[in-house]
Amino acid sequence: MAREVVTKRVYLKLAVFLDRKDAPTIQEKMELALKKLHRMGDRKEVLGEDNRHVRSIIYHRTHTSMLFGIFASYERGTQQMIVSEDDDAETLTIEQVAPPKGDDNKRREFLEGVCYFGLFGNHVLVVQSNALGSKQIETHFNWLLKQAEVVAAGNAVGLSDQIATATKERIRKAHVKEVEIGAPFIEAEAAPPSTNKEIVEDTAFNFKGIGLEMVRQILGDQLDSMKLADALDGNIEVSLRIRYKKKTTEKAHELLDNIALAIRNIDEDEVKLHLVGGGQVDGNQLKLSSQLRIEAHDGIPSYNELFQKMQQWLLDLLEKKVVEP
Repeated sequence: MAREVVTKRVYLKLAVFLDRKDAPTIQEKMELALKKLHRMGDRKEVLGEDNRHVRSIIYHRTHTSMLFGIFASYERGTQQMIVSEDDDAETLTIEQVAPPKGDDNKRREFLEGVCYFGLFGNHVLVVQSNALGSKQIETHFNWLLKQAEVVAAGNAVGLSDQIATATKERIRKAHVKEVEIGAPFIEAEAAPPSTNKEIVEDTAFNFKGIGLEMVRQILGDQLDSMKLADALDGNIEVSLRIRYKKKTTEKAHELLDNIALAIRNIDEDEVKLHLVGGGQVDGNQLKLSSQLRIEAHDGIPSYNELFQKMQQWLLDLLEKKVVEP
């Protein structure tokens, strides 16, 4: 097995329940849910029209007062496409490889994405992948809590980015003069294959994104008649600015500060705050994250070491009072 050191970025989230009457914590609720749904078959979230897509917590353990786990997704019955690299060949042939069966003769599945998490009270540590991130794990947490019947029907939990206490105080003290949100005009993903030979280019994609939604609020149905595919390679961006010009009231200052703190969940590259007096807070300062160097075997990180370093980072933040307990 090839050994190497890889870098993983961990983000700190805060779990907030809609109903806080009994002061629940995500750690307590998840420990109870995993205890009730201890069989893998009971906690598989099946998605898609053909029920082939599966998301589940495939591993969990409680260690030194924290709950750690691995959240993963896969599609049943898929095979990986491979190609043999040959610089002398004129063309390459695509082949398919099925996951091998183990000694227990049970079918294996290729994982689409893996997300590592740690829970301490309502603090949530997330090491995400391209396929699985905080949005997917938030959705799965809510599904699992309802499946285990450990929360009321009308209750739900949201994962919010945590912000350093010092940054929050800086915003409150200096006040925000302008909130700037910049985003690509459109984001596109390939639409499901169609048997219609007359399909046009626009319908070959599903268009989405913050920028598109902002423009849609202005143009409404007029946007549907436009050929959005023409903007795919156009580097078009949409910018939203919330600001006052010369002066404003104290209450309006407070509102603008609250908006600035609330948008910390948006992609860090898309947010910028301009403070009174000329200071600036970039989006990455509105999120708490850290890079962790972990030993990996054939590209797979050691989750024991990863969990340990995730926990140490959180304990350091709490000890230094970067975040509130």
